[in-house]
Amino acid sequence: MNVILIGLGGASGNILNNIAEDNSNDFKYLYINTDKKSIEDSLIDNKLYLDITKDKTIDNSFNEITDKILTHIKDNDKVFVIAGLGGVTGSALLSNLGKLLKDNNCLSIGIVTKPFNFEGKVRMEIANKSLEEAKSFFDKIEIFDNKSMFQYAEKETTFTEAFKKMDTRIKGYIESQI
Repeated sequence: MNVILIGLGGASGNILNNIAEDNSNDFKYLYINTDKKSIEDSLIDNKLYLDITKDKTIDNSFNEITDKILTHIKDNDKVFVIAGLGGVTGSALLSNLGKLLKDNNCLSIGIVTKPFNFEGKVRMEIANKSLEEAKSFFDKIEIFDNKSMFQYAEKETTFTEAFKKMDTRIKGYIESQI
């Protein structure tokens, strides 16, 4: 089965890097972000930078790369879209990409992370709104709350190690869906 993981935004870039670093799978990857530094630092070979300015919205920039995205998703049996919600890129692009996949009859599963409570009410509202808008475009959406990563951590576990454990859980979820 041919599988592609598409990451939207910074949080997903970290997740993709950790999954790819493991090197125990045959996944294809595509990373999309508005942060040029994150794109440059990513371990993922296939990357699309969205250049947004005050004159160019994220939606307009996304529309300019849809043909490139379609090139990457062709010949894949299943598409997993990973997005950290609550910020700009993942939240803004989740519905756009979901609609593109649905319009092209792709079997797609969304995997989203939701913000920590300490990140504030506004980020949680953005995450919930994005999730609600995207639901109809995906065959399935799996939610991983960031706060749940502490359930799998030891007292001495660092924040970075806890995130890697969460990424391992996400990878396990993906593998269980193939």
